[in-house]
Amino acid sequence: MRVVTLPMGKGVMRSLRAGEQILLSGCVATARDAAHKLMVNTGRIPFDIKSIPVFYMGPSPAPPDRVIGSSGPTTSARMEPFIPEMLLRGMKVAIGKGEMGEETRELFQKHGAVYLAATGGAGALASTRIKSRKIVAWEHLGPEAVSVLELEEFPVFVAWDLHNHSIYSRRSNDT
Repeated sequence: MRVVTLPMGKGVMRSLRAGEQILLSGCVATARDAAHKLMVNTGRIPFDIKSIPVFYMGPSPAPPDRVIGSSGPTTSARMEPFIPEMLLRGMKVAIGKGEMGEETRELFQKHGAVYLAATGGAGALASTRIKSRKIVAWEHLGPEAVSVLELEEFPVFVAWDLHNHSIYSRRSNDT
């Protein structure tokens, strides 16, 4: 298992293979439904979407002496209405949970983006790999506020790679 330092360069992105487990170190931005709706409707993305991956996650409150509470992924299909605009604005890496539609997968391929899957149900354990959290927009959304997290060897799987392979289907088309 290799450590991938964020931001991810094009060479690293090309080297990823569906099914590969990697450990992410660096910054990601959290955003769920409400934050995505605000980003798309206002045109304001409060982080560098071209270099900072979007993690579909809303944390639970931080227990004493911790920077964040349970930090598991949200079902990615809930973000699908917003993904075309996020890809147009330069998103290259998304992290979530579960499969999305074939049209979305095709958009990821068209825009040279990868989709990473975090393990659902392991949010408490995952939170131990988060070293800092800074809310950067829409604090009134509570857990859905946009935050930038610093990760240290955060485990994910490559769900969709740049070679048109997916962990969710046996059918893959090399391009």
